[in-house]
Amino acid sequence: DQERDGHLRVLLVPAGPGAGFAAAAAAAAALAHASAAAAAAAAAAAAAAVAAAVAADQLRVLLLVLLLLLVLVWLLVLLVLLLLLLVVLLPVPAGPAAGLAAAAAAAAALAHASAAAAAAAAAAAADAGPAAAAGAGADAADGQTARAWGTLGST
Repeated sequence: DQERDGHLRVLLVPAGPGAGFAAAAAAAAALAHASAAAAAAAAAAAAAAVAAAVAADQLRVLLLVLLLLLVLVWLLVLLVLLLLLLVVLLPVPAGPAAGLAAAAAAAAALAHASAAAAAAAAAAAADAGPAAAAGAGADAADGQTARAWGTLGST
């Protein structure tokens, strides 16, 4: 408020019970404004920290996935190289020796099958008696042997 002589006059809140309440309300408003600004700054800092942590975590996950993919690619390359090495190093039989080796392998497989068949026939014929079992086993073995010699002779 301005007086007639040009000097400013400051209006003060009158002292008394209302003065303390008004001062406390003004202080609380200033504190609330400051605390809201501080809370906003703290929230912004926390959000920035969380964003940085998430970005770092995503970067770690991305690097881990890339490392896993790199390991899988190397394992695939090593597997292909191993297969190529096996193809190069394993001998491929050719000529008369190849036929003999194939015949020997077939004879071994046939002998294994005939032994299993003879055992099965002997077990099945055991119910009929010892003489029938011996006869069935001998017949099965003779038939398998004849087939094995026929296979060897045909190659």
